[in-house]
Amino acid sequence: MIQVQFVPLEHFYQVWPIVEPMLKKSLDASPGDVGIEHLKVYILGKLQTLIVAVENGTIIGAGTLQIENQPNNRVMSITTTGGRGIANKEVFSQVETWAKSQGVTKIKVVARELQARLYRQKLGLVTEMYVMEKSI
Repeated sequence: MIQVQFVPLEHFYQVWPIVEPMLKKSLDASPGDVGIEHLKVYILGKLQTLIVAVENGTIIGAGTLQIENQPNNRVMSITTTGGRGIANKEVFSQVETWAKSQGVTKIKVVARELQARLYRQKLGLVTEMYVMEKSI
């Protein structure tokens, strides 16, 4: 069984060498300006939370979460996922349970079309809006 573990900062440097390649691959495939070093600073600065998917004592996947208060909701954004084991309904329910314990009322993720299809099928997420951009 895959279990989600939330990595406390005191264990960050033990886990980082294992999850860094997983998260870097995810960031490299995503649009945006955030690189792996930025993500590291966000986690160490407590702006984001690092989670790992563990199976038989081995880390098989990782992700990062960010919680913010908005006018009508407390929103948890999934900022990165890498490796395997995160996009699984049973595993993700562990993340949802933790999010509820943190007062979260909505979960959001920015995804490409293929990822969005996976999140819709596996996690029950729905498309709320399209995010578009243009560099100038």
